[in-house]
Amino acid sequence: MKPTGRLASLALVLALVLAACTGDDGGGRTTGSGDGGNGGDGPPETISVAPGATVYRYVNAGLAVTLDLDASTLEVENGTGRELPEPGFYVLDASDGTQVDGQVNGATAVPEGETASFTVQLDGIAFEDIGLVVLLMGKDNYGAFVRQ
Repeated sequence: MKPTGRLASLALVLALVLAACTGDDGGGRTTGSGDGGNGGDGPPETISVAPGATVYRYVNAGLAVTLDLDASTLEVENGTGRELPEPGFYVLDASDGTQVDGQVNGATAVPEGETASFTVQLDGIAFEDIGLVVLLMGKDNYGAFVRQ
C-alpha cells in the first residue's frame, strides 16, 4: 500500500473512533431531550423506574401520550398541528415476544390542540411480563412508550 493510502486509512479509522466516543461513563440510563421532547438544547432527562410501575409515556413532535395501566387510562395531548386518528396500543411479552393487543374504549380521532382521555383494557398478560408498549394512531405504529 502506498504511503498516501496508509495515511488515508489511518485518518478514516481515527475519525470512526472519535465519532464513537461519547464521553458517557455508562453509569446512568438517560432518555429524552430535557425539554419534554421538543428538540431543545437542555440536558437529557434521567428516568427512574420504580419496581412494578405501570405508567408509560410517549412524547414526540408535539404529541404527548400517557398510558396508566393501573388506572386503566390513556391521555392524548395533540400539539402536532393536525388531527390524529384514534389511538391504540399493544404490548410485547418480555419472555417470548408474543404481541398482546390493548383495547382503547371509545377511541376516536383527536383534533389538533385538544387533549382526549380514554379508558383502556389489557388482558392476557401480567404487568411484570410486559417487555415493550407500542403506540398506535389509527393503523400507524408511532413507536415505543417509555416506562415512567
